Amino acid sequence: MNTIECNQRCTKCSHWKYKDKADRLAPDRIIDGILSIPTLQELCIVGGEPLLFKEEIYQIIEGISKSKIRTVIVTNGVPMDKEFIDRVSKFNIHIVVSIDTMDVEFWKFVRGANSKERVISNFEYARTVLTPAQISVQSVLSKETQSYLEAVSLYAKEHGVYHSIQDYVAEGFEGSWTPLENKNAFVPASDQQCYAADRNLSIVQNGDVYTCFQQNWISECQKPLGNLHHQSMDEILNSEYAAKVSAKMRSCNLPCKVLKCNTKND
Repeated sequence: MNTIECNQRCTKCSHWKYKDKADRLAPDRIIDGILSIPTLQELCIVGGEPLLFKEEIYQIIEGISKSKIRTVIVTNGVPMDKEFIDRVSKFNIHIVVSIDTMDVEFWKFVRGANSKERVISNFEYARTVLTPAQISVQSVLSKETQSYLEAVSLYAKEHGVYHSIQDYVAEGFEGSWTPLENKNAFVPASDQQCYAADRNLSIVQNGDVYTCFQQNWISECQKPLGNLHHQSMDEILNSEYAAKVSAKMRSCNLPCKVLKCNTKND
């Protein structure tokens, strides 16, 4: 999570109300941390709006380019201009563009801005440069967006890209949307409740490392595992506290279970 800041005013979250306060973590510290994990398969860069810091993203992608790690970037699409697409297209990347409606007026409600034309223009240029494996569309399912997602799915299909739908989780986002009452949470067929445990790591803009962005919801797990400003990733992951947090996470049954990070990979 390279920033909490955002250039839209989406009603589904309140990130845009905040500014990054701590010193930014240098890209070389991120690169070193990533490359020190030999089993790492994917780096996902999110925000806020991550493309507010394009130069850092370029450095990170270039820095890990000799590995087999795929970089996923989740963006609202506004800063995803021609120059950005042209620069990243040669790398092992996948860009996820957030689109929750194709309706112009409802778009203004969703984004708090009249940015549809720019996002669609950027997306359609990207689609001419990137392969279907390099770009997709993601929507958030809530009571507000439910009736609009079929049109988004049709648009994605017409452009030959995958469309994923993520359940809205109100906790932690402080938005005004309404989660659906009957969420299809994944129920593990074992004692392990959360499959993000021992598989996911989250790094935030100030260098703090967590098991996941919701780690501080877990009892006795509020503090980060460590900080990449002054520790190596090995030090952070091999601590007694990291082992404790992972153990608690395996039995965690919080509402964020509806998110895709809890999917079991066989």
